[in-house]
Amino acid sequence: MASPLIIEASTTDTSPSAPSVPTKATALTPPTGWTNDPDSMDLDYYWQGRNGDLKATLAKWHNLPDAQPLITRLPDFGGVSFLFQSGTKYYVWNGVADVVWSIESPTSLEEIYQTISKRQGWLGALTMKNLTEEEEEGGGVNL
Repeated sequence: MASPLIIEASTTDTSPSAPSVPTKATALTPPTGWTNDPDSMDLDYYWQGRNGDLKATLAKWHNLPDAQPLITRLPDFGGVSFLFQSGTKYYVWNGVADVVWSIESPTSLEEIYQTISKRQGWLGALTMKNLTEEEEEGGGVNL
């Protein structure tokens, strides 16, 4: 299978009505069980205030001020999860457990997608660090 085109710039459409989905992510084919379709991602519900404001929460609780959703897990594959980018790093938010992990390895978005695809949509092969546990152990916000 040929590799999809990768756009190096990670730009977003910042108009008020447009969801923030970086073009770099939309240029890649999402892994099995995940989607980057803005309508399927329900961005206005999770990221733009109808059910809280995930972007503001990630900035306040995890010091991730520029979090941008890339893909979300499809309902058939389990609860709500988003793979998102903040700065040059990638993260996963699990909405059921309200936990955030930083992806330590692999570090490129293409390799992350490939790794998730090899596991048929699951995140088990990624090396991740639980940011929520660090905050709880350090006396920070208890989720």
